[in-house]
Formats: sequence, structure tokens, C-alpha cells
Amino acid sequence: MKLVLIGIGDCGCNLAAEFVRLSAKAKAESGVEILVRSYAINDDQNKLNALRKVGDKLLTIAMPEPATSRRESEVGADLMRANGDRIIATMRAGEFFETNAFMLVASSAGRIGSGGISILARKLKDRYVNKPLYALVVLPLAAENNVPTYIYNTALCLKSIDKTADATFLFDNEKVRSEASVTSAADNDALNREIVTPFYDFLRASERVDPKYLGTSHVGIGDIVQSLSGWSAIGYGTAQLSNAGFSLFKKGENFENKSEETVKAMEAMSAALSHFSIECRLEDARKALYLLCVPAKHANIGMTRSVGNHLRELTNDGEVHGGDFYGVKDYASVTLIASKLTYIEKIKNYYERASDLAPELKNKETQSL
Repeated sequence: MKLVLIGIGDCGCNLAAEFVRLSAKAKAESGVEILVRSYAINDDQNKLNALRKVGDKLLTIAMPEPATSRRESEVGADLMRANGDRIIATMRAGEFFETNAFMLVASSAGRIGSGGISILARKLKDRYVNKPLYALVVLPLAAENNVPTYIYNTALCLKSIDKTADATFLFDNEKVRSEASVTSAADNDALNREIVTPFYDFLRASERVDPKYLGTSHVGIGDIVQSLSGWSAIGYGTAQLSNAGFSLFKKGENFENKSEETVKAMEAMSAALSHFSIECRLEDARKALYLLCVPAKHANIGMTRSVGNHLRELTNDGEVHGGDFYGVKDYASVTLIASKLTYIEKIKNYYERASDLAPELKNKETQSL
């Protein structure tokens, strides 16, 4: 699946750069492109300048700085309303026809990304009605959850993007990495890699790869589009495989080896289940997608069947699509997507807290005028 990736605000721009690195990896390892282009949109020109070293797949677009110091997301929304059409006109329009879907990325807590993401999403959907539009929203760290403005921004961002995007991937910063470990730019880069890595396999597996990478059941672009809807979570896990391959000439070992490799596939699935991007219950997912990646010499149909059957059990027989891909060397990996989630506790908490904080924030805004 080829994406036009658009990052908005500081967090979104950094993740846009990380997706470019991921695309370069896909090109080197599988010979496929997973990005048509990546755009970074921000009001901080110095931060945009620092991203230009990433390469020509990432283009930067500057927004004017807000005329106010207010941190509410409405500031970002107003900026995007005023500049969104100009921003889209600045993008390379011809590339939009090459892409399979848009993905917009932002943090929910700030003002530029959280306020601007749903406005830009609506403008893109109005112009490109047949293109799926997905969002990736990064939720605040624990310390930020005590800042009223961040709570309010997050609730408003979530409510707005839920009405606009075809599917929204939610990432809980605390689940990816604790705030205490993020103490330097290098740590932030590692955090960004943790966020984008789960998308790697299913994006490249859906493209036209060398036939040697194709598994017994191909996950196509149609499977992805059909599987993504509403609130979504993504998980990724791995398990190391034995270096020994199967041999048709070693009687009595083939079944035992296949059984062992199926166990490894289930280990990778367990790791993926424990590393979902946000805490959720699979029984609340109306749709799900899985991808098993293994070396061809270790593959057997039981591995894919076991992963798929277990996911169907966990989702109470929800709509499940999936398959396998032979694009790895010495390990098994499983990517899981739970989509059309009907309930997420963290979202409920943000909505409730924002409702309680609204009068206080309104009063502060009135006093500042």
C-alpha cells in the first residue's frame, strides 16, 4: 500500500521523517515503495529546516506562526482553516493519484497538530473522495495528563478526527515508552521508530513484491481497506526461529519441526497482543487484520491458520482478514490490527475529564482577553 503521509506539528513532522526512513528500508529489503511522498507541516521553520536532511521523499511546508500565545487546539484549527487550501496546492497534486491512501499524523496534546489534523483531513476528503484517509494520533505522556489544556486538546482532537477519518490509529505514549526513559533526542528517535515499525510489514506485503516473498495467503490493499474502520490499535511482536530449516530427506523430523515453528508463530502473536498501541479489548473489535511473516523455509500452512483462528476467537468471530509473507530471515513476526473498536477506556476518560475542565478553561480564556 502506497501512502501520502502528512505530519502536522512537532510530533507529526518527526514521525513523517521516520516513515521516510521506513520506506527506504522497504525499498532496500523488498524492492517496493510504501510512500509516494511524506510532508511535514509546522509553524516552526527551524524545526522544518532540520528535517530536510532526511531526503527528498520528505517535503516541508511552513505555516505562519499564530498571532496568539494560547495553547488551545482551536488555534491550530483556525490556522489550518486559513492555510489548508494553500498547503494542499503546495503539495505535488499528481502524486495524489498514485497513492492508495492518505495518512495524517499528529500529537493530540499540542495546538498545531491536534487542531489542524481534522481540518486538513476534511479538506483532503472533499477533494479526493475515493481515497481512504487514515489518521495516526499520539496521546499525551503521563505527566501531560495533569495539564488541563492538554486534556482539552486531546478530547477535542479525538472527537473531531473520529468524525472525519476512515480509521484512526491511537498510540499511547506511555505504552510505547515511559516518560522517564525519554531524556534525549536519541531517545525520542527510538520512540518514533517504535511507533512506525508496526506498519512496516503489512504496508510492504500488500505491494507487488518479488514472488519469492509471497506466502500462501496474500494480504492485498483491498484487505487493508476493508479491515480499517474507526478507532484502531496496532500491535507487533517477534519470536526467534531456529537456524535449522526443514529437510524432506530427514524422516520423522518434518512434523515435529513444523509443530515447533507454529509454536513460534503463536509466541510472536502473544508478543503482538501485549504490545498493542493502546489498551483495548479485542472482543470490542468488529474488524481485525493479521500478518504473519516468516522465512519461506520455516513456513507451513498451520502457522497462518493458527494465528487467524486465535484472532477470530479473541474477537468473538469478528470480521478477520489476514495472511502470510516470506520477507524475513531468521525470526517470525506477527502484526495485528484491531479496528472498529466500540469502546476504549482511555478515550472515555479524556472525554469525561475535558467536560469537567471546560468551565475552568473558558474562564481562564475570558480573563486573558
